[in-house]
Amino acid sequence: MPEKNGGPPGIDMRQYFVIPPQELYLSDFDNHGEWILDLGGGGEGIIGMMKGRDVIAIDRRKDELDDTSNDSLKIVMDLNEINFLDGTFSIVTAFFTFMYIPEENFEGILKEVWRVMKPGGELLIWDPIFKIPPEEREKKAAVIPLTIHLPDGRVNQTGYGGPLRDLDESAVLAPAEKVGFKVLDKKVEEFTYFIRLQKP
Repeated sequence: MPEKNGGPPGIDMRQYFVIPPQELYLSDFDNHGEWILDLGGGGEGIIGMMKGRDVIAIDRRKDELDDTSNDSLKIVMDLNEINFLDGTFSIVTAFFTFMYIPEENFEGILKEVWRVMKPGGELLIWDPIFKIPPEEREKKAAVIPLTIHLPDGRVNQTGYGGPLRDLDESAVLAPAEKVGFKVLDKKVEEFTYFIRLQKP
């Protein structure tokens, strides 16, 4: 993942569409002592860093979960088929996860999230905004360098690289509202967005 010096040693960052480095300040949220289901929670595992043992981090890639250094419960699982019972969770999170998922899968995954959520439950989503100019469309991937400020004062410097495509909050909001989610909060910046959805 890219660092402030332009990228890791041996990687030519000119092959990637890279947006300007972003600062993200995370606010804590109350899960009332219940489990939090974190979609795509491998890799940096930011939600697991925030909430520790209260988090069940699921990811289809075991290597990403193996690389995660936090106290979450880590389970290999496909988001297209979430193997939990109906109405299990009050809080579900997706931290820079949808950027890796084909858009045609969004609705199916959101239906699965809806199924495993309790009525009144909330889905919290953070993701990048990519607007790929024509001259950049031959690049390998789209990358967002991030400095993440956790509520307890810890700072995590990382970056996420996903498929090269235009992406903004509407890509998730349209299928989410189709599934039945209600928008409680939306914060859209130039290069990132946060939305908080509720299952009524």
